[in-house]
Amino acid sequence: MDNDSRFDRVEAKLDRLTDAVTAIARVEEKILASNERVEKLESRITRTETDLDNLAILARSNLGVVSFANKLFWLLVGSGLSIAAYLIKG
Repeated sequence: MDNDSRFDRVEAKLDRLTDAVTAIARVEEKILASNERVEKLESRITRTETDLDNLAILARSNLGVVSFANKLFWLLVGSGLSIAAYLIKG
């Protein structure tokens, strides 16, 4: 009878140990899934930073063209107004 109670206690401890190992495995799976999500987010952030850097380079290269177009526009507007004033006066 003493052995039966001892086996029951050992069996209960093994059950608790099995539950603990199962819980640890679940937590480990959650951690792995979380790490995968973090890695995916990091790669997306890296791609976004690269795209943003490329966009900044493109904007800087277009700055000269926009500046020239702006000056040309106002030159043409000024010339048009000058010609209009000359024609109205004359």
